[in-house]
Amino acid sequence: MKTNLKEMWREHRMLLVLTSAIILLQMLVGVLLWDRLPDPMATHFNFQGEPDGFTSKPFAVFGMPLLLLGLHYMCLLLSCASNIQMQNVSSRVKSLMLLIIPAASLLVTVLCYGYALGAPFAIDRIVWVFVGVVFALVGNYLPKMRRSTIAGIRLPWTLADEEIWNRTHRFAAPVWVLCGLLLIVCGLIGSGPMIPIATIVVVIGLPIAYSLVINWKKYRA
Repeated sequence: MKTNLKEMWREHRMLLVLTSAIILLQMLVGVLLWDRLPDPMATHFNFQGEPDGFTSKPFAVFGMPLLLLGLHYMCLLLSCASNIQMQNVSSRVKSLMLLIIPAASLLVTVLCYGYALGAPFAIDRIVWVFVGVVFALVGNYLPKMRRSTIAGIRLPWTLADEEIWNRTHRFAAPVWVLCGLLLIVCGLIGSGPMIPIATIVVVIGLPIAYSLVINWKKYRA
């Protein structure tokens, strides 16, 4: 683990510093806007973009960024502690993994502070655009992911067979990209929650079903 952690730090030192700063940026924004922020603050929203969860202003400004920063490094440590060597994960995939939580932190900043200040935007539409961008980006990298327990479609039968792993990821790549683009369109036009939710079910379910079929065909008696 220590070797993997040192390698990750040496290879992505600047990115780790940058992503940590992005997460902590939420605290700085909160301090600058402190007098204009309500207490409590809305920190959770339903599929219609309406707030359904609130927390105290100090926790929203200071606690949430610190929790996200802790989660960011916990994911890093768990990845480095994996029984599959980090060399099995390409440098670009590692970079993408390191960007997910900071990007989510920026989304949280925009949604929570924007709503608190009465910004005229549709929260649900921003979320669907964000999720769509993530799916499209990840889909682009799926065919390049080598078999590991760190990143990818990690199912018992894909991890057990390299051919099934590769075929599943090649199949999933266009599915994720196309569904990601559909989510972006849904967010931009404001389609409501039904189409995006169905799209996410397809993104998750279709590659799993495909991998099950090819696994059954390969190993059936």
